[in-house]
Parts: sequence; C-alpha cells; structure tokens
Amino acid sequence: MVARNPRGGVRRHGMARWGLKACHGSIICSAFMLPLGVATAQEQDNKGARQVDGRDATTSSEVAEILVTARQRSEALTEVPAAITSYSSDFLEKQNITSFVDYATKIPNLSFQFGQGGTFLWSGDRETSIRGVVGSGTTAFYIDDTPVPSSVSPHILNLDRIEVLKGPQGTLFGASSMGGNLRYITKKPSLTNNEGSMSLEAGATKDGGFDYDANIQQNFVLVPDQLSLNAAIGYKQDSGFITRRFPDATGELVSKDGEGRNRSLSGSLGLRAQLSDSLEASFSFMGQSTRLHGFPGAYLPLPGYRPLSYTLDRDTDVQEYADDDWGLGALVLRYEGTGFNVVSSTSYFEREITQLDDNTEGTNFFFQTVFETDFSNVPFFVVINSQESAVTHETRLSFDQGTLIPGLSGIVGVFHKDTRNRTANPGVEVPELADAGFLPPYLADVLVTQSEKNTAIFGELYYEPVPRLTFTLGLRQYWIKQHQDPSIDTGALFEDGISVNPALDNKESGLIPKAVVSYEVGDRGNIYASVSKGFRVGGTNASLPSFCDDDLADLGLTRSGTGRYKSDTLWSYEVGAKSRLADGRLTASAAAFRMDWSDIQQVGTLPICGITFTTNAGKARINGGEFEISGRPLANVPLTLQLGVGYLDATLVDPGFLPQPANSRLGLVPKWTASISGYYETPLSDDVNFFMAADYSYTSSTKVPSVADGTAVFFTRQPLNLVNGNFGVKFGRSQLMIYGKNLLDKRLNYGDQPISGFERRDLQPDGSFKRVLRGVVSRPRQIGIQYQLTF
Repeated sequence: MVARNPRGGVRRHGMARWGLKACHGSIICSAFMLPLGVATAQEQDNKGARQVDGRDATTSSEVAEILVTARQRSEALTEVPAAITSYSSDFLEKQNITSFVDYATKIPNLSFQFGQGGTFLWSGDRETSIRGVVGSGTTAFYIDDTPVPSSVSPHILNLDRIEVLKGPQGTLFGASSMGGNLRYITKKPSLTNNEGSMSLEAGATKDGGFDYDANIQQNFVLVPDQLSLNAAIGYKQDSGFITRRFPDATGELVSKDGEGRNRSLSGSLGLRAQLSDSLEASFSFMGQSTRLHGFPGAYLPLPGYRPLSYTLDRDTDVQEYADDDWGLGALVLRYEGTGFNVVSSTSYFEREITQLDDNTEGTNFFFQTVFETDFSNVPFFVVINSQESAVTHETRLSFDQGTLIPGLSGIVGVFHKDTRNRTANPGVEVPELADAGFLPPYLADVLVTQSEKNTAIFGELYYEPVPRLTFTLGLRQYWIKQHQDPSIDTGALFEDGISVNPALDNKESGLIPKAVVSYEVGDRGNIYASVSKGFRVGGTNASLPSFCDDDLADLGLTRSGTGRYKSDTLWSYEVGAKSRLADGRLTASAAAFRMDWSDIQQVGTLPICGITFTTNAGKARINGGEFEISGRPLANVPLTLQLGVGYLDATLVDPGFLPQPANSRLGLVPKWTASISGYYETPLSDDVNFFMAADYSYTSSTKVPSVADGTAVFFTRQPLNLVNGNFGVKFGRSQLMIYGKNLLDKRLNYGDQPISGFERRDLQPDGSFKRVLRGVVSRPRQIGIQYQLTF
C-alpha cells in the first residue's frame, strides 16, 4: 500500500494574489461610475462614542442606541420596525468572540449546519438558517454593501459590528434573503484620529496542540479631515485535535495527530477621501487565506448520532486538506445633497477552494456491492477545485422627509450582479481500476461552469400622515438569467466511460413586495406589523449518471426531470415591539411571526449512487417568536447583561418528493435557541481595572433527515451547550486576559460531512452493512492568555 498525498501537485494561492485581483477588478468596474459623483454607504464615525455589549454606551448609566443600517440608512436600532440583532465591536471584544461559532450560537432563532449546502466542500458547504428557513441560499451574507457566499467567515478583525436582519429582506436585499441576512460592517477610516491596536494570544486545545493569534490595526490620518488610511493584518492558528489512524504495509496501526489544524492569514485595507464638502470616496480591500490540514470531523456512531471519539480509523493513508482563499475589493462613493444623498458601491469578489477528500471506504463498498469487485487497501480520493468570481454594483438615492412632499421619505435604487462559478473534479488515476478492466482508470473527471446575471430595481417609501404613525411600502422587480456550459464527463462510473451534458439555461423574473405599519412609542421605541415576501432563485443540476435511475425512480423522478428546479417563495407575517426601559439603561425587543413557505428547494442525496441534487419539495409553515433585552439592569452596578431567546414551531405541511409524512416536523430546525452574556468591570486602583465576562448559549436538539436505501431516516442531533468565559486586568492602554472556550468540554455535532463520494458502510458480524456517518464537530476546551495594547 502506498501513501498518497497529491497536495504538492495542486497550485496554491495566498493573500497577495487575492489582493491584486480584487483591487484590480474593483478599480476597473468602478471607473465607469466616477462621473456619477456618488459614493460610500454606511459611513459612521461614532465620534467619541464607545459601545457596551452590543449597544452604544455613554459614560453615564444610560445606554444609548446602537446605529444600524438595516434600511440602507443610519438609524437607531429601536427606531427600525423590524427584528434585528446587532453586536458591536466592543461586545465582540469583551466576550472574546473570534469565530463564526462564537457569535452564531448566541443569536436567537439562528442555527447553522454543515453538509446541507449542495456542494462537496467543507469550506464552502456550511449553511446558516434564520427563523427555521433552512437549506442552501436561504440566508444572505453581506460584507458592507456586497453579497458574498454564506460560508465566508471573515475574522473579527477591523469589524465595526455584525447585524442580523430577521425575516424576508427581499425588497432591499433581493434573492436568498428569505429567512433574513447577516451583515459584516467594517470600520471606516477616521479622518481625525491616528490610532491603533495590537493583540497577541497564546493557548492550547485539549488533546490538541498550541494555538496562537496575532493581529495589528492602525489608522493613519494622511491629510487631516481629507484623507486617511486604515490597515489591519492578522495570523491565527487553531491546532488540530483529531487523530487519524490507519494500517501500514505490515498491518500495524499508525496514528497521526493534529488533524483539523486551521491556519489563516487575514487582512484589510481602507482608504477614505473627502473630495469636497458633498462628495466622499472610499476604497477598501478585505481578504483571507485559510489552510485546513485534515478536517475537524469525527464519526457519528448510530443510532446515537454523536461523536464518541476524536480518533478516525481509516483503511489507507490519505491526507485530507482544504485551501480556501478569497478577496473583496470595493469602491464606494457618496454624494450628500440638500435633503437627499446618492450612494454607489461597486465591488469585485473572488474565491478559490481546493480540497482533497478520502473516499476509500465508501468507494470500496460501492464496487463490492455493485460489481462484486474487491479493492481492499486501494486508496480512492477526490480532488475538488472550486472558483467563484462576482462583480456587484448598486446605486441608490435616498431622500429625507419633506423633500418631495410633507411626511414622505424613501429610497430607490438599481442593482446588478454578475457571478461566475467553475467547479472541477479532475480524474485521479487508480492503476488497480485498469487491472480490473475499468476504463478509463479513474472514477470521474467532471467540470461544471456556470454563470448568473441578477438585475433589479427596488425602492421603499416611508409615509408619516400624522406624527408617530408611519406606513412603509417596498417593491423589488428582478430579472435573473443563469447559464451552464456544455460539458463532457468521463470516468469509470459513467456508462461507456463518458457522459455528455448539454448546455442548460434558466431565467426568471418577479416582483417582491413588503408593507409595514409602525407607531412610535416611548423613547424611540415602536410597535409594528409587517407582511413581506422572500424568495431564492431556481437553478440547474448537473446531469446525473445512469446508475442513479433506480434511486430517482424511488422518488418518482427521472434524470431529464432533475435538470432544473424552480424558485421557492415565502410569505411572512410579523408583529413586534421595541422600547427603552429603566431610564434608558435597558433596551428590549419582542416579535412574533408566521411564515408560509411554498415549493421548497431541498438538497437530496440519492442513497445508492451517493450523488446530491436539488429539487422542489412541497410546503412548510413556521410559527415563532423572539425576545431580547440588554443593558445595565442596576444603575449603580457596572454590570451589563444581554439575553436572547428564540422559539420555532416548523411543520412540513406537504413533503412533496421527500419520503416524509405530511405535517411532520421540518428537519434541521431547532425549537429553542437562547443565550445570556454578562460583563463586569470595577476599579482595583486608580490605574488598574478588573474585568470578567461569561456567556452561555443553547440550541435545542434537531431532527436531521437522511435518505438511505429508499427510506427516510431521522437522526436526533443533540442540543448544543457552550460556556465561555474570561477575566483579566486593564492598566493604562494595556489589557491582559485569561480566557476559556467550551469550558464544559462538550463534544458537539455541527452537521454532516459534505459528501463528495460514496457513503461508507462497514460489514457487520451478521453479514449486514452498517452506515458510518461523519460530522463536523466542536473543538475541545481551549485555554489561553491574551495581551492587548491600544496606541
């Protein structure tokens, strides 16, 4: 047996390449917009302000509102008649939130899972769901004004805040905002302050190794009040905690530790220019380069469906890995007129993922059961290369109340996005296949090239006929065109070794409405009722091989009928209230909603041929609610708290093609989500302050649907319980902190492994075969120390 690791033959890319490409694309695309004299969105200096636990805070006991841009303009959080969770950079720092899992587990009615995105990629297959709207493309992710893939997770580096908008956001944000969207808002360069910070961190993961993180940020005022530059860079390692075990040539077991090690380099650059009293321009770049050595996954023994061991027993020595590089460059212009402003944002995004999966056991099972051929101890692996690029432009005009007619304000705009995707699975030759008569001597060589053009005009009007009462009407008209290039697939898995795929085209258009009535109460609070529509666009599937026919027949489908799937739609009905309490020290919000979801797009896995495809699958109904409160409960105690609770009752009314009973629970939707965070700080002396922080998050168990052998099986994913904490001292401009993550050392299942090959099944003593599932798992307990310095 020969160990196989083709990593050296795969071209690797780093931050420099992504920075050059993103900047180049952004400048070229934006040059056409310069004559318009329009620019940056969402500029917020927040001069002199600081933020406490997700809320702007003054030095008094009163907690001021955080500003959000959910309606593409700067507003106080409690003024917006919609459900929004927002975490400031100060809250992220105090709670030591550094990763997607850290904050995603704290947001009411937000959940995530791996293996549900319809791709084969560990780096690209995580899907986030808001309010139970699960599946690929139901939650939109933005970095400032640019939509990005939902699996992109920028490090908490140079971020001003994270905003989570709940409920359909189709009017202003378009497709894929069915359940809501998550927005990363970056810090804008300051035109007045030269300031910076640095952080050094070292620690260890239980049963893992050395963890470290280092980053530095600096703002440079080049010309006071006219030109400034902001730069940040960071490097981070999370050590591997999975052990891979396999037999060597003599049959002796060999163990390799450190699987799941993740190293990443991230950086950002921002340039801001005040060109005149009315015109401002800014250029920004953000990028990240990640190297994953082995996957953070473990086997999930059935029927428990939970990780019992972080040791993987494999049949052969194949080193898995994933390289993920992305970059985003943007030019944003802003023109401020009398009673109106015009904003233009043009950006270029590019991403490349290269991944190697070990599929030895599942492939051997397939050949044994289908062809009665034994390839024991023969390594089978898949190399996947995925490339995506997108040019996005949006120009919008906002006008203030009274500019056109008394009581009326609003926003109108145009949007266009041109996306291109290329996914390649090159053939990996296996000499043993040729020896057994399988030609060509590799499983499959597949190339899929797709493009999409998304164009829309949109607007929202806000009319206040009498003081405090506001009516909102929003509309978005969209036109979407998709194209998939013709291709020829080859490999031993295809009939006669070849499969010809014709070009596929898909297009659609539609109108997305929204209506809200709201009434202002108290100090910037409001009560509201809304109805809105969300959607995600349909698409095309790659042609399925002939050996999938029996699987498709069990679902009542044919190969020709799976070439396309249509858009699904969702109607949401919501009532809510927001207010400031306890003399302004607390803010509270509550919402209740019902959503009717039709023609659901579901990612299905064909049990025998092991290939995934997307189809439409019936109707669902989701009822739920949320409650959040945050601030300082006691006027004279320097303690801030943040509490959030979410509830969902999600029912699959009509299962469509899924082999699931009608009116059963919608899979992958937790009934309860909750979190509580606290921060306490008190002086020890004139120059030294002591602080401590802790948080607990909970996600209830979920039903995970799985199709095998033509039958539907539901596994129960155990609840997620995470406890984190830190304490330390502040002195002068420095801070020293000791932290712990996953303090209870829970072994949690975050979702199934994305399947890039045949499912593994192990032979049992009675001659039957048992499914062996693999899932993405939580990192064991981490303990470390961090030093921060501001200057």
